[in-house]
Amino acid sequence: MIVAKFNGNVSRCNELEIQKYKNRLSEPFLDRIDLTVIMQNVSAEDKPSISSKEMHKQVVAANIFRQKRKQKNCNAKMYDVEIEKYCVMTQTASDTLAMAVERFRLSFRSIKKVQKVARTIADLAESEEIEKEHLLEALSYRRR
Repeated sequence: MIVAKFNGNVSRCNELEIQKYKNRLSEPFLDRIDLTVIMQNVSAEDKPSISSKEMHKQVVAANIFRQKRKQKNCNAKMYDVEIEKYCVMTQTASDTLAMAVERFRLSFRSIKKVQKVARTIADLAESEEIEKEHLLEALSYRRR
């Protein structure tokens, strides 16, 4: 049983109901979702691994890193030409993406979204190139 709260309303759905709902969603619609993250239940005693203040500092630093390479648009808003210019990958990352495209049958749109998410992860690490680890993390955020 999964309990979710949306706009003050509580929804209780079992796995079968969730799967039926997911099956009604079209591939083109799902392709437009950049990130999918499974959230774990937390309690009041759980300490966050990073504070909001620290997270904010990392986001600002990543944005400054992006600006230093003269990239005007934020990563999520990049056009295809910008993706080719700014989403430079190491050879191992490029090989990994090629394997993922084949294995998961990624659409053109999905490939571009993965590249943009990987660029953001690389920016957070202040890496000029997208490394294999950045790409793998970006792939892990795809829908399951």
